[in-house]
Amino acid sequence: MTTAYVQIISLALAGLALVMGAYLLIIGKRPWRGGERAEVAPRVRLLGVSYILVFGSAMVQVITQPTGIEAEALGGLMVLGGMIVIVVVYLEARAGRLATHEDRLDNRLRG
Repeated sequence: MTTAYVQIISLALAGLALVMGAYLLIIGKRPWRGGERAEVAPRVRLLGVSYILVFGSAMVQVITQPTGIEAEALGGLMVLGGMIVIVVVYLEARAGRLATHEDRLDNRLRG
């Protein structure tokens, strides 16, 4: 009985993550960054794809409980989603460093 509750809770949370992934992929805005009006970076859409890959695979795995090749394929999709997250985090950090560097350059040139 406890396993059923854990699976239902896992499915609900994975469903929420899928909705978030679809939001990031389709709309492309980051809801955690309030009133940003600037053009959305492609890395935000990549993050949406990774959410869909990882949590979609998790939902399929919880529901069907596959074995063998099917389970390996789902695991591969989860790993691919995780790799996309790593790339997105790297790109976000690089963009932040570039913005900080440009700000320092602007301050030096001003005065």
